[in-house]
Amino acid sequence: MKQSLTDKLFLVTLKPYYPKEECHLKETANNEKYILHSVETALSVMDLFFTYEELSPSDVTRYLGINRSTAFRFLVTLEQSGYIVKTENSKYRLSVKVSTLGQIAHNRMELIGLIHPHLCRISEATGESSHLVIMDNPTHVTFVDKSIGSLWLKMDILLGYTQYAHLTATGKSILAYESDQFINQYIRSAVFEQHTPYSIKDAKELLNILDKVKTDGYSSDNEETEIGLSCYAVPILSFSGRPVAAISSSGPTTRMLANKEKHLEVLHNAAEQIQKGLQ
Repeated sequence: MKQSLTDKLFLVTLKPYYPKEECHLKETANNEKYILHSVETALSVMDLFFTYEELSPSDVTRYLGINRSTAFRFLVTLEQSGYIVKTENSKYRLSVKVSTLGQIAHNRMELIGLIHPHLCRISEATGESSHLVIMDNPTHVTFVDKSIGSLWLKMDILLGYTQYAHLTATGKSILAYESDQFINQYIRSAVFEQHTPYSIKDAKELLNILDKVKTDGYSSDNEETEIGLSCYAVPILSFSGRPVAAISSSGPTTRMLANKEKHLEVLHNAAEQIQKGLQ
């Protein structure tokens, strides 16, 4: 069943309480049923490269206790996926792709570390929840950090939640500052599904809204994903003007509309300070 944003409200309040030991056992039992053992084995093969610079199928067989043909298939699969490369002596070593992933993770953690104090200040100033969102694939944004508001009926989106960019205020803030080529590719790939009567209906409407976002300097989600919930967002731009991320303030529509100017002032001030920190 599709989980709506409303379902994500009051997650802390609705989470059942278990003693620490019982909670750990329940989580372990629940997680076990979702584990794909083939993926688990493939990751175990990758873990060997922390210790050994190069590995052959025979090495993997010896260290993991799996048969040689299975070890060979895992190595070939990882090679085809670009995570390892085959050497001249028919052994395997990590590829540059793994280093690139590590750098991406490092940069992302640095970004979160830089921006999180500003999210806290946004929530303190407005009472509403604030979020940090990035767009690391051609169509979806990902919520990577948050600060929960103090007011009643607060918005709490799970970290890691993804959504089409045009369905979120943060996504529209990022899209508006992307290149025409990126936006055109987005339009070809995105699905314009009507979540509410206010959802963006098609590419033409989206393009008009993106023009307005660049003119106004902020974007809105006016109940476009969930009736009763609204959001304002501003982009975080690099020195070259490229969108790095977006920050937002979200809450019940009535409160957001009543305090719109305050939200925008706080968001713009935070974005200005964050952008100075990026330079």
